[in-house]
Amino acid sequence: MTCPRPQTFPIDETSALEKQRPPPSYTQYPTPRSPMSKTISKIHHKKPLQLPPPKAKEPLLPTTTSHQTPEDLLKQSCANLVGWLGGPYAVLLQIASPGIALGSCTHSRFQTHPISRFRRTAVFIMAVVHGTEEQKALICGAIKKQRILTKYEDSYINGPDYTATDPHLQKWTAATIFVAGQLTHELFSLDRKSLPRAEKEVLCSQFGRFATALDMPVEMWPSSLEEFEAYFDEQIRTLEITEASKKVAGVLLRGMELPWFLMWALPAMRALMAVWLPERLRVGFGLPDREGWLVCLGYCVVVWTIWTVNWLTPERVKVLVES
Repeated sequence: MTCPRPQTFPIDETSALEKQRPPPSYTQYPTPRSPMSKTISKIHHKKPLQLPPPKAKEPLLPTTTSHQTPEDLLKQSCANLVGWLGGPYAVLLQIASPGIALGSCTHSRFQTHPISRFRRTAVFIMAVVHGTEEQKALICGAIKKQRILTKYEDSYINGPDYTATDPHLQKWTAATIFVAGQLTHELFSLDRKSLPRAEKEVLCSQFGRFATALDMPVEMWPSSLEEFEAYFDEQIRTLEITEASKKVAGVLLRGMELPWFLMWALPAMRALMAVWLPERLRVGFGLPDREGWLVCLGYCVVVWTIWTVNWLTPERVKVLVES
């Protein structure tokens, strides 16, 4: 006799939370899904991220002169130390004017204090080029005051042919500085080339500042480079070498009291001036013939020595004259 098996019932594993949910409605259909191929194709055809373009770095210093202002050209022309080597040439051209020679012969101290005299001239030029309005007024005011005192102290210096405040002499002084700067740039610059005509035009107009700073009327300065060249040639033809001119030139070329380590500068200066000066001025100042072999040899040695030193000198040293 067999015992009956107990009746089994299915185990309901549904949780109490699920039992409380309403049964699904057979009228709602599940949201159809896109095929995997379409999903992948959408991903592959998605546009890449657009990153902003990198900003170009601005140069710290201008690399070309195409955007230089007239102020920049003037500062660059007066900054290089080799440009100041034309100082004796400018002075000899200046003293070829009888009025300037007369004033220099009586009141200038460059015979006994040449370095101090050069420094005062450099201070005036740097004040006009780099100085603020207050600095310009201070330096130029001191020069004007000295000239006014000279006017009342010595009637000989301020006779009928010369006054310390003559605007024509101020104009000629500024013109000689411009010509001397262009000459030394052509000889001693690294490329040994003259400036483009357009840059010369700008510099010519800017160099008038050295005369207008001492009260020369602006309209007296040449309005173009051609007008300046005509004015300069006319002055060279009409300049007169006087006894005062010869006396000042003798001090400049042979009698300056320089330190012992600068005594070589006098024969080097004479070799340069014998070639640079116009023939009539060279003879009037008693310089040797430029065609002589000794003058030609000395001139070539001096020019190439200065050019080599300029080539070897770092740029930061060349512009130390500004400080």
